[in-house]
Amino acid sequence: MRKFLLKPKKSLGQNFILSSEITKKIVALAGSLENFNIIEIGPGYGALTREILVHNPKSLLSIEKDRDLVKHHDQLLNEHQGKYKIIEADALHVIEEELIERPVKVIANLPYNISVVLFLKWLNNIKFFTNLTLMFQKEVADRITARPNSKDYGSLSVLSQLLCNIKKEFDIEPKESFPRPKVHSSVITVNPLPAPKFAVNLETLTKLTRAVFAQRRKMLRNSLQNITNHAETVLENAKLNGNQRPENLTIEQFCLLANNVILQ
Repeated sequence: MRKFLLKPKKSLGQNFILSSEITKKIVALAGSLENFNIIEIGPGYGALTREILVHNPKSLLSIEKDRDLVKHHDQLLNEHQGKYKIIEADALHVIEEELIERPVKVIANLPYNISVVLFLKWLNNIKFFTNLTLMFQKEVADRITARPNSKDYGSLSVLSQLLCNIKKEFDIEPKESFPRPKVHSSVITVNPLPAPKFAVNLETLTKLTRAVFAQRRKMLRNSLQNITNHAETVLENAKLNGNQRPENLTIEQFCLLANNVILQ
């Protein structure tokens, strides 16, 4: 796995895992794969792909944007006919329900340049998935798993944790990937909840959290003025202190805030 025939394309955010121990740890976190259909994004040369297939999933669908890398999966396709399929496509634009049947698990070393947008796309349809085991840049994983009153806490944290139980499992040093990134990576596990932890309009919550965290050092009464003309009333009805900053609010408090924004 340390010999690559093609130079990774920076424009596609490609980083390949070098260590078989890491691929084994990632796949193990997904639990049993038997009777599950698996989606992998950006399989590259197939290090993670091979480990997934060792665990005998019902099927495996890999989505790869790089046509040159798709060609390198001919051997795996021949060895696992009827079980393994790879398509050349942009993961941001595919509709998973049209490609694969439930139950579905996702196991992926996500391309750095689309990881957040892709994860947000999945959150909008999170009930389609049984679980997701994902490798991100450490900075992104920290944002997803951050708690209130921390510098990494933001809109991504609120939306993710409202809809899922999420755990940061382990970090990966730059030396374990090729090309060697400048930052560490992290693997997280995502288990969708049957329903959001709190009742809320997700569209309103998304707009609200993005707006206030865009000005995270401002007090709530000031940052709320960008989305409502009734900031003080909204805060009063939600029983929140307008002198607080966005990072001080819990997920439940953001949901209360969003619900009161709708009422104004």
